[in-house]
Amino acid sequence: MTVATTQPLSLPARYHVFYDARCRLCARSRRSLERLRPSAELVFVDVRDARAMDSFPMVDRAAGLGQMFVLDPSGRLAGGYDGFLSLVPTIPLLRPLRRVLGWRPVRYLGHRTYRWIARNRYRLGGALSCESGACRIN
Repeated sequence: MTVATTQPLSLPARYHVFYDARCRLCARSRRSLERLRPSAELVFVDVRDARAMDSFPMVDRAAGLGQMFVLDPSGRLAGGYDGFLSLVPTIPLLRPLRRVLGWRPVRYLGHRTYRWIARNRYRLGGALSCESGACRIN
């Protein structure tokens, strides 16, 4: 007699990435991440979408307009460069650089560079504007 056993399907890890969808540079970064074919599921959440953000009270919407935040599968929330670092293990192309990107001098430069880019993101990339629910590129 054969007994069939069922093992639970292993669901891919899910990372929630909170970003400003009206920021052209941020939207371009999102597309780049998606093209890199992450090994985990990345769910992008627009911090300007109040309804979507209601499900994530741990994320400060105002802070999310200033930097990206990543909520990893274990519930750890990281922002800015640290948020980027939390995604590195899911990106096969970047995975070999994980130790270098986390090395103290590189991390210091990464934080400074990320903050500068975040502060200047609209000047660097512009904004997407929405009128009547339809978005166009300015």
